[in-house]
Amino acid sequence: MEIRGEVSMSTIAEHGPFLRVEEAARVLRISRTSAYALTRRFFDTDGREGLPAVRVGRSVRVPAAALEQMANLAAPHGQ
Repeated sequence: MEIRGEVSMSTIAEHGPFLRVEEAARVLRISRTSAYALTRRFFDTDGREGLPAVRVGRSVRVPAAALEQMANLAAPHGQ
């Protein structure tokens, strides 16, 4: 369910395998600017740091699987 423009982890599947950077920012609850900075860091460090992303032509997309993995790593143990 989408509430006031926010995208929850439960609705990532509705967006397909890739999200726009703006959608990923809402999931992570960070600013659009921060999300783009993190994707640039990902590209600049050959994937060692930052927000995982892929280029599709001139567009940048964030794999939904990467967001799910980040959420699982951030969740407290036992949940």
